[in-house]
Amino acid sequence: MFRRIGGDLSMLCDREIQVDSVTFEEREDLPASQEGVYISFRFAFDNDGAEEHGTLLIPLAESISLGGNLMMAGAAQIAELQERGEVEGPLREAILEVGAFVAGALQSAVEVLGMIRVRVEFEGCQGVQPNVPPMLKYEEGAPLIVGRAALRMGADAPVQMVLVLPVAAMRAGA
Repeated sequence: MFRRIGGDLSMLCDREIQVDSVTFEEREDLPASQEGVYISFRFAFDNDGAEEHGTLLIPLAESISLGGNLMMAGAAQIAELQERGEVEGPLREAILEVGAFVAGALQSAVEVLGMIRVRVEFEGCQGVQPNVPPMLKYEEGAPLIVGRAALRMGADAPVQMVLVLPVAAMRAGA
């Protein structure tokens, strides 16, 4: 799933995006970033009417870069947007478009994995402060699959992205 997301985002922003060091674990709590603000791209996984929720967490600066690239902003303008750290107006709309694009990548990935009954829908995004889990429709204690991967955009230093998937939807969709 991470590689599909990275490949699709590369096409979206016309920059090479590498995804490395992928790990997955099963947990019963929502993860929180230890440092920095993240954007939580929230998704519904609908399996024949049974809806579960998940998220992709990408650091704010990289989310701004993806949105800025979608807006066809230059490197200097993207750096200025990252320095401000505010997501509003056209940048907000571009980041929402990135989320819809990621939903398409997730849909393709679940289909390749044989989960033909699962439908993925983008439900919006939010900023998430350090040490705070993302707001997600989630029953505490329900099992989750939490994946972590190193995301490298072009020559930038790698950052961690986190994918949270509902176990029930992934197992039932197979």
